[in-house]
Amino acid sequence: MKILLCGASGFVGRHLEAALLSAGHEVMRGVRRPRGSNDIAIDYRNDIDIATWIPRLTGVQAVVNAIGVLRDSAAQPMARLHDAAPRALFAAAAQCGVKRIVQISALGAGTGIDVPYMQSKQAADDFLQTLNLDWAILRPSLIYGEDGASTRMFMLLSRMPVVMLPEGGKQILQPVHIDDIAQAVVKLLSPNTQPVRAIIECVGAEAVTLGGLITSYRTQRGGKAPSIWAVPGLMLNSMAWLGDRIPALPVGSDTLAMLAAGSTGDGKHFAELLVHPPRSYRIFLREQ
Repeated sequence: MKILLCGASGFVGRHLEAALLSAGHEVMRGVRRPRGSNDIAIDYRNDIDIATWIPRLTGVQAVVNAIGVLRDSAAQPMARLHDAAPRALFAAAAQCGVKRIVQISALGAGTGIDVPYMQSKQAADDFLQTLNLDWAILRPSLIYGEDGASTRMFMLLSRMPVVMLPEGGKQILQPVHIDDIAQAVVKLLSPNTQPVRAIIECVGAEAVTLGGLITSYRTQRGGKAPSIWAVPGLMLNSMAWLGDRIPALPVGSDTLAMLAAGSTGDGKHFAELLVHPPRSYRIFLREQ
């Protein structure tokens, strides 16, 4: 199958590309800076017209949209990257007879979390569901993997005997391994897969607090559980204020709001798609 993969150069996109190629698909990589013969130059900030997308879909049988940015900024506006550009892509795909679209969304979209990240993801999800084609919307919890930015940050924190976290790391997550996400996408694009038209919550085998996740990473390496303290309120507010003004920083008021909301879901459909239970964060380091 010829597949257009948008966001191919990102953490999720790189793993999806590898899994799709391994499954025998032809992957056209939608990237900002093309380097190879299968790369298509796409400016996700400005390519928001249907006509811009139609020539890119010649011969394409499926589309996977893995575009995602965690921080909103003038250089990477979520309203365009998460919503306007995908809407144009999805509408063009429907016009061109694309058989299936897989949208990588986010767990929490559609639940009323009032931040641009969730609102923009939900808007694209809602639009996709109105189209007369086969679609699947994957809504993952925190995705972890050896080369993931959040995983590298949590691994760094796990090396410290004392860790300071917002709210003492009590936020509840259900982290999902990137390989399980990639396998799910391959399954959805298999010729044997029947029409889906479903939202699938992609979550790991079990829930854990943020502090528990970092503790697990430390103990998996043979270390003792760290002492976890809550970041003082004044310091946390200062971090959020600074992060809101410097998008390159990992923490801002929106990311803290999403973290506080937690990220857990019903993984039954996801496990059925995988045909096995999803991986557990508890054995992450043993698998490397």
